[in-house]
Amino acid sequence: MPACGLLGNECGRANPATYYDVQGIEAFVTRQPMDQPWATVAPSGIVASRELRLRVGLKERHYSVVPVQGFMSVAYACSPVPAGSLGSAERMDSLSITSLYNYDALHPAGTPLTDLLGVDGRPQFPAPSRRNPLEPFRYAEISLLSPPVTTGPQQFRVYYRQTNGEVYTTQTAAVTVVR
Repeated sequence: MPACGLLGNECGRANPATYYDVQGIEAFVTRQPMDQPWATVAPSGIVASRELRLRVGLKERHYSVVPVQGFMSVAYACSPVPAGSLGSAERMDSLSITSLYNYDALHPAGTPLTDLLGVDGRPQFPAPSRRNPLEPFRYAEISLLSPPVTTGPQQFRVYYRQTNGEVYTTQTAAVTVVR
């Protein structure tokens, strides 16, 4: 493999464009005490509602686009650019989070919790739609803005759809949420 700088190709000027392709999603219930890093809550674990977060992340496949000049392909041993640094060509047109248990009187099991969700500490939840698709997030820390009506089990299901028709679902482990 030629080293950087050979054959007129400087890595600093010709790093290949890197993108990511969404291959799935994953979700975990996490605990985030004030001013501390998050920690995953074990299945059947207990978490206070004010500390509960849902960590939703994409499973990604990274790829590069390298223009081929002439008739010969060449691989270069260069430092890689950050994986997926140019984003994704895919767009998210639906994201829904529900609980498999009753959350409160307005949110029985299976009802979207959209009006209760905040992202990264802000009381706003992205509302993608077919008319307004959004660029996929790499991961998000989602909080519930109000506690469940009673202390008890909660398990969350995430539904994610893209404009290209790909649909991914996942669910968290069941945990006990303390009001």
